[in-house]
Amino acid sequence: MGPWGQNQRDVDPRYLKKITPYLLRDKNRFFNSFLVLLDTSKCSFKSIGDQPVDVKGNLSRFKDGVSDYSVKENVDRVGFLTILDQGAMCILDGQHRMRAIRAAITDSDKDKLKKVLKNEGEEDLLNSDNGVKDDLYSVIFVAAPSREIERKIFTDINTYAKPIGKKELIALSETNGYYKVSQNLAKEDLPFNSRLMYMQSTSLPDAAAAITTLHHMSVMIEKICVAHDIKWNKEKKQPKENIAEGEALAKNILGEIFSNIDAYKYVINKFAKEFKSSKDKPKFIAELRKKNDSRKWGLLFKPLPQLALLEAILFLKSSDGGDLDKKQIYNAINNIDWSYDKGSQFQNMVITPEGNILTGSKILERLKNMILYWILGEDKFKNIVGEKNFDELNNDYNSVNELKNQKLPKANTK
Repeated sequence: MGPWGQNQRDVDPRYLKKITPYLLRDKNRFFNSFLVLLDTSKCSFKSIGDQPVDVKGNLSRFKDGVSDYSVKENVDRVGFLTILDQGAMCILDGQHRMRAIRAAITDSDKDKLKKVLKNEGEEDLLNSDNGVKDDLYSVIFVAAPSREIERKIFTDINTYAKPIGKKELIALSETNGYYKVSQNLAKEDLPFNSRLMYMQSTSLPDAAAAITTLHHMSVMIEKICVAHDIKWNKEKKQPKENIAEGEALAKNILGEIFSNIDAYKYVINKFAKEFKSSKDKPKFIAELRKKNDSRKWGLLFKPLPQLALLEAILFLKSSDGGDLDKKQIYNAINNIDWSYDKGSQFQNMVITPEGNILTGSKILERLKNMILYWILGEDKFKNIVGEKNFDELNNDYNSVNELKNQKLPKANTK
């Protein structure tokens, strides 16, 4: 019917990539109601209130035997809808769910589905429909008098529906394995007391009385697991033994990091002594986060530098990371000046002249390589991390500072 005749979006292949695998792997699946356009000329409704019932040999209407007025008032709205579908009905909301169900119980899209499942190592899911054929689904029928109303219903549903936020997803997910490990560690007050974890949003305000956010802790946990070949499908619920393995690994690595970096060790110890038994917030952390803090720890209390530092540590501790031992790695980190006041060694590379942190995967990678360069030195960096990364780091340094043929300086230390 052309672009002006449509009443919903085109079908997206995501139903095969996301929804059908969900149906085939999860016994506790759940769908919202399907919203279906109903042609009132092809259906009839009979109220249960008008149905005859036998009361001691006498027939009477069901509603005549109802004494409760509030029930009697609404009984005519409950009954039986008989639909003579002539192909006039269409799904206003739920077409992807319907296509996913069809793919799970029929041979439609079988080749495409097989390819999707093979990529995830889940071809065995094709051996059964996982009981989908016996599922019951709820349907809401809507009688729309015009195409305009149909379209309005669809746009209203998808405009005002609020998807679950990342913050809530991390705290509530029972499927994403990395989120589950994050939840479990936070409940155990590891790697530090959960009151030092900011959970109100996925970003960390400068005034927050916290070391990092639950969101960034979950990112750290994922990076640790992946670096140690624990790679999970985030949409597939992991068995308890997998979660336990990831939890033990994350607990070990994060415990080491937060107990060997002076800035974090200071906060954790001060909190344990002065705040653990009270309800007061450890507001002193916000002071340590300031760009001109006298301890020169500022950036260590911002999430992106935390992620870059973690990646650098994971690399240095890997088989490809050189021959530095744990003590050498953490001594080098503790010697770096992490302050970011105007004119700092991070200006333009990671921080704007106004003191705002830059964001994005490129900045994360850049800061990780800066840390590795400062810890390893030029020769080792070239040999271990690579000449290409060395050249890119120096090109970035020259570009953002409007220089020519200069090398990134060694780290400013305390």
